[in-house]
Amino acid sequence: MSAHIERLIRIYNRLRRGPVTIEIISQWAKTAGIKVSDRQLYRDLNQLKSLQIAEGENVIEYINEKNHKTWKLEYDEASEKISQYDINSFFLLKNFAPHSIIEQRKSSIENLERIVYKNASKSQYQKFIQTHELYMRRTNYFESMYSEIEHTLIEELIWALHNQRIIVIEQDILNAANNHLPENPFPLSMYPMELVFHRGTVRIAGLETKNHQLLLFNIDKTLRVRFTNESFSRKQYIPDYKQKFDSIFGISAPINNRTYHIKIEFTKGYGEMWKTLYWHHSQDWKLLKNGNYMLHLHCSIGRELVGFLVYGLDKVKVHQPKVLQNLIVTKLERAAAVQKMNLFINEEEANKDY
Repeated sequence: MSAHIERLIRIYNRLRRGPVTIEIISQWAKTAGIKVSDRQLYRDLNQLKSLQIAEGENVIEYINEKNHKTWKLEYDEASEKISQYDINSFFLLKNFAPHSIIEQRKSSIENLERIVYKNASKSQYQKFIQTHELYMRRTNYFESMYSEIEHTLIEELIWALHNQRIIVIEQDILNAANNHLPENPFPLSMYPMELVFHRGTVRIAGLETKNHQLLLFNIDKTLRVRFTNESFSRKQYIPDYKQKFDSIFGISAPINNRTYHIKIEFTKGYGEMWKTLYWHHSQDWKLLKNGNYMLHLHCSIGRELVGFLVYGLDKVKVHQPKVLQNLIVTKLERAAAVQKMNLFINEEEANKDY
């Protein structure tokens, strides 16, 4: 097969995913390792217009009000008409979905894209295609970098969740949720309840089988899980799991079993920024007479809540409960001592107050 014919076929297959402009197809060609000029790509697209590659499929050229050209593949059998809002929604989902999820599943995402496009190709896909393909970016900041190893584990956990099978955690090095576990806790049997996406990372959440302690483990290369054929009734444990999960702030294990009415004052500007974000289902922001904001929470106290408050330094003030006030003071004083006195830092020492 000649290089020219092979290139035409590859361009045609790219059109099966959605419309292209010269800029889009040029960027795609570079990513795909195809060495070709923009001028030749223009000729290739025009040639594809005149060819009938497959029955019921036609390459159509659109010219907008600024004389910019877009090429798209339309299917005679396309049955769905979707709105521009629907199309924008699809590309927002595609472009802003977590990098940790979509990078290893790129071919699957593209397969779904082809299916969606085939059924709706006569809609106005081409209208904002330049923006959809080229002018949206996610920074991937604070996201996990997953490989095939993590995604294989995710697939296995989906199987366990669907089939309601007990899993056994045989190793967890990270303990990102600060699970309160005894020394040498593994192997540890667990009722898996949900996959949870939190701050750029997928986690498996569930209840320990003996005392029903809430546990969350990062999906990570260091996590070792054994899958059993021992089944359990998820429905039986849902109320307990939901009550425990809903009481925590973020995913951190609580310092005790209590739920507190927490009141935190924020300076005006800082509060106006943070009150636009989701923190906990109980959050309730009140404007104070002095112009500041008071955040009311009904949740437990854990490492993530302390980190959330310490981040604000002197722009936040805990009004209640006293246990949280004392914990914040302790952590700030210890952090200052580490810096001032050049103290050795120790993981166990840092975590002992949580």
